[in-house]
Amino acid sequence: MGNYTLNEVIKRWTRGDMTTEQVVGQTLLILQDIARRVGTLEKLREADRNDGKIGNSEPEEGG
Repeated sequence: MGNYTLNEVIKRWTRGDMTTEQVVGQTLLILQDIARRVGTLEKLREADRNDGKIGNSEPEEGG
């Protein structure tokens, strides 16, 4: 069984195509992926802040 989107997991569970244990497992995989993606975004945002690209209170010139 591969990874499914949350909507696909809900549909399969509602239809009875997945057991509760399978739904929990797939949901944990989805949550793990979301946590990884959020962590990546947080690192990128922090790197941008350290470079002075985000959080600058002065407006950019020419616009």
